[in-house]
Amino acid sequence: MQIPNLIRKFIRTRIVSECILLPFFYPDEDEFESFQEGYRLVSRKTGEELADDAPGQWRKSWRVIARNGMDDPFFVDFALGDASPVYFAYHGAGSWEPIKVADDIVKFEEILTVLAALEAPCSLDAIAPLTDLNNEFYRELADDYAQEDEAREELGYKYFSVFIEDLGADKAKTLVFLKKFFDDESFAATKERAQNLPLCVFNGIEELALPIQDKLASLGVKFHVREITFSELIARHG
Repeated sequence: MQIPNLIRKFIRTRIVSECILLPFFYPDEDEFESFQEGYRLVSRKTGEELADDAPGQWRKSWRVIARNGMDDPFFVDFALGDASPVYFAYHGAGSWEPIKVADDIVKFEEILTVLAALEAPCSLDAIAPLTDLNNEFYRELADDYAQEDEAREELGYKYFSVFIEDLGADKAKTLVFLKKFFDDESFAATKERAQNLPLCVFNGIEELALPIQDKLASLGVKFHVREITFSELIARHG
């Protein structure tokens, strides 16, 4: 299924704000299906689906168009094309409960553009004409934007990069992990990637870095972790 034109434009624009709750990770167009893994798909390569139109399940027509810094998805309904509302949902809640964050993708891009220009602490009055602020997502966002920078730091948002220094004793097992992790097309591509050590395998929040560290440790891989600033995080995903 092709990406609708206005949604394609939104993905290409890649609006990023200095707020972990807003879209941060965007798919590359040629990797759009891979971006659906963990939501609609188990794996792009096998085509195995997680989607089920039962209540609380990920619907077959939903497609993730961005994720925030917590890996929560923003998504649209491809059955409606460019006319689809934009939704948000919290991952790890046991079921998918969509929260409408914009009437359509054009409105959502307009909202994100306004938010990117705001400097905290501030209210979200500037986007009140564009959307209904009386939902769980915007209430949480309003609380975040109301915080002083120092208070935001106290919320515990810490960002880390994880680097592999050595593939460990069982290099084959590590390469299998890396091939799956990076979704490489072949082991040759993974081997070439692994020649450039130290290899950065993750940039993001501490909560998501810890499982990767645990996996690398279980493989006997030598790695190191470095705390980075939010500006560095944005630059690395630019």
